[in-house]
This record gives sequence, C-alpha cells and structure tokens, in this order.
Amino acid sequence: MLAFGYSTFKNRQHKTLCNAFHEKFGFIPGGITLAQAGGIFLTFQKDIYFLCILIFSKNNFIVRDVKSEHYDFINSLPKEMTRWIKIKFSLLLVSVVFLLAESVLYYIFIKA
Repeated sequence: MLAFGYSTFKNRQHKTLCNAFHEKFGFIPGGITLAQAGGIFLTFQKDIYFLCILIFSKNNFIVRDVKSEHYDFINSLPKEMTRWIKIKFSLLLVSVVFLLAESVLYYIFIKA
C-alpha cells in the first residue's frame, strides 16, 4: 500500500521524466503510453522501462532492445530526476517480502 501511495505522490516526476524523453526523441515508448492509460492497475508498469535502464548494464539481455541513445540519455539524467523510481520499486519489493513473510507465518502458526 505504501508503494502505491508513493507512486501516486511521485506521478509529477514521472510526467517530468516522460516530457524530457519526449523533448529529446519526439515520442514516448509505446509500453509507457499504454501503461499510463491503465491507471492504478499499471502504476508500476509505466516506470519499468526507465527502471531497467537505470539498474542494468548496457549490454545486459534485459535492455538489449533499448536503443543506445535512449539508454545513454536516461543514465545521463540527474540523480534527483530518477532516484524516485528506485525508491518506488524498493518499496514494492519490501512490501512483497513482508506479504510473503506474513503468509508463511500464517500457515505455520495459525493454520496449523
């Protein structure tokens, strides 16, 4: 829940990042455009494109289809402009870990 709230709070930064990308290349990747239309259901999907570029090296198979110019542009952006994406997905990861831990504890102590 915290990750969804943070995502909603940082929606303006997402739009700023998309605007910078659009100004540089004249378009926004199709996956981002579709995810933006998905609202709360695709709130994390709309930032996956940027996150993958930020955390994986240029020759990694996960970002193999990303154009070199896009990769270099996103990695050259100021950290203040992209830090929120890493925080958003870190919160999501922590939430998933807590959910799994809670499920395990439930099945061990309550269900048994």
